[in-house]
Amino acid sequence: MKCTIILALASLAMGSAIEQRACAGNNCNRQVTGTRAGLPALATRAADCASFLAVTVKGVQRTITQTHFVAVATPTVAVVAPRQDTSSSVAKAIPTYASSCDERAYESACACAGVAPTTTTVRVPRATKVVTAVATGCAAMAVSEIPACGLPCFEEKLADYGCKNIFDMECQCSQIETFGWEITACLEINCSHAVVEEIYPNAVKGCNCHAVEFPGALPAEFPTY
Repeated sequence: MKCTIILALASLAMGSAIEQRACAGNNCNRQVTGTRAGLPALATRAADCASFLAVTVKGVQRTITQTHFVAVATPTVAVVAPRQDTSSSVAKAIPTYASSCDERAYESACACAGVAPTTTTVRVPRATKVVTAVATGCAAMAVSEIPACGLPCFEEKLADYGCKNIFDMECQCSQIETFGWEITACLEINCSHAVVEEIYPNAVKGCNCHAVEFPGALPAEFPTY
């Protein structure tokens, strides 16, 4: 029994020693994880590792479409590009105290030091596509863009605002701010968040169209998205 226990302890000790040698068996690892005099503090070396292993990636760019309505056809399409990031990326340098490391060896040594890579995603400014369309059949267009989940909400609120029916654009658009706020609570129950986010911009688009199709019926310009 004693012999078995001694052999087991010896095996654990040998495994620990092998594991340590796997991380400390070359000059690069010693420079990153070692404790000899002249090296920066371990906390400093860990911070250097974290900085070296940090990766920044760009998120997915979204493109939104703005529709400019006109009375007469003038087909044009323009894309408004987002402001470009002029900052230049700087190549990451291996610290001078880790002179025995190449990039791959330094990454391995940092892993031995217990530092893991991190990834940060940065937001990319959205692009805007502007299209020109003739303002005709605006009410039908606006109603067609209301999702099925949202129709009961519109029908419920129309009478409260004195609107004849869902095609009464002049009534709805002239009260779009208050009408929009009240109807949102109902939409959030009936529809998904993604659908709710699209309903108000589509309503504004319908009102912009109606304002051009029937000049003087509404204020000349509504907010655009």
